[in-house]
Amino acid sequence: MDLTVIGITPEAEAVYRYFLRHRGESVGSVPEALDMDPETVEEAIETLDRLAMLDLTDRHRVVATEPRIAIERLVEQRLEELNAEIRRVFSARDAISSFLEDKREGDRSSTVLDIERVESGARVRQRLDDLAFFSYKETLCLHPGGPFTEVMIESALPLDIRSLRRGLSLREIFHPQALEDPRMVDYLKELVRLGAEIRITDQPMDRMLMYDRSVAVVPIDPKAHSAGALLVREPGLISQLVIYFESLWKNATDLLTYLSPPAEEPALSEMEQRVLAVMATADKDEIAARELDISVRTYRRYVADLMARLGAANRFQAALRAKEENWI
Repeated sequence: MDLTVIGITPEAEAVYRYFLRHRGESVGSVPEALDMDPETVEEAIETLDRLAMLDLTDRHRVVATEPRIAIERLVEQRLEELNAEIRRVFSARDAISSFLEDKREGDRSSTVLDIERVESGARVRQRLDDLAFFSYKETLCLHPGGPFTEVMIESALPLDIRSLRRGLSLREIFHPQALEDPRMVDYLKELVRLGAEIRITDQPMDRMLMYDRSVAVVPIDPKAHSAGALLVREPGLISQLVIYFESLWKNATDLLTYLSPPAEEPALSEMEQRVLAVMATADKDEIAARELDISVRTYRRYVADLMARLGAANRFQAALRAKEENWI
């Protein structure tokens, strides 16, 4: 229990407790009773007097203020101070609009492309942390290389979890080489479980991070990541990078589907192909069976099986779907 938050020092607390237990005692009795030097006792008495926790009308007969009244009053005073401080802190946000107006004025007068070059590795990491922290909508990522190291995974996972728990959309595209390490696979599966969207593609791509479709981070030299990064904010370039990302995303495969692809439907046998062809031309089962040189019962069994595989409600619909699937 820390009473210093409401202005009561440990020495003042000890003196206050003494007078609660020894109502009417004098100030002079405190040093010996609490084994304190007189100067410390006097400082505590002054603190308690200032906080209205002691009645010192008669220093030879001191009365402590009732605790519920004294402590509750101090708590209320402290809360008022804190609320006032919070209001002052929140009011600082009002400066954002004026600063943004200055920035817009600078943007209007600037003829230089809004691209920032950051060469220090430490500065790049700091800028990425800041961008991730202040993003509010989505993060788009392209990872053309192999798996992350264990250290990279341990540092990236908490940041990813923080973004996802804040409700941000996280979409990432990886190269199949990234799945060569089981730890990397577990990391990506965990992101998917938490709500991220991960896709895999073997298409050539360049490394990129994009935050809220307003700033993109790309390597200065794609072949030498240690050279630093470019922070791109130019709207025209951002728009092209978004189109580039979306084209890769459209043709990429969902992570879980890539790891566990659905079983392929077995190819049609020669007889099944013949049955499908006859279904589209024969008026009666007997005619179709005779043409195929099989019994009517066997023909109908083939038809029922093909309709089930095509998800068709009738033979006409089965024939249409078979054509859509290029089975006939």
